[in-house]
Amino acid sequence: MKKLLVCAAMLLAAGCAKRPDEIMAAPVAVDPYMQMSCAQLGPLKMQKEAELATIEKAQFNASEHDRASMSVIHIPVASMTGKDNEAGVARAKGEVQAINSAYQSKRCAAG
Repeated sequence: MKKLLVCAAMLLAAGCAKRPDEIMAAPVAVDPYMQMSCAQLGPLKMQKEAELATIEKAQFNASEHDRASMSVIHIPVASMTGKDNEAGVARAKGEVQAINSAYQSKRCAAG
């Protein structure tokens, strides 16, 4: 019985929301951004970095909520209620990386 409980706890823990720093960036093509001018990339870069910060904050909160709920009721509540957005964080990180790569390749002003 004890082994069953340990296995069940491990399965539930695997379903917990990851912290943003544990999520890898999804691959995003740089080509569309290389077609843009520095004047276009600058504002887009700031916009996407702000979006990433917002989504990372929400993901961090979901992760902390899951960890807290696991310690009390052994259920990852945030993940079960759709607050885990690992795919969104990965996509946003990939977009920011692609934009930054284009920004640096084009030698746009620091920003």
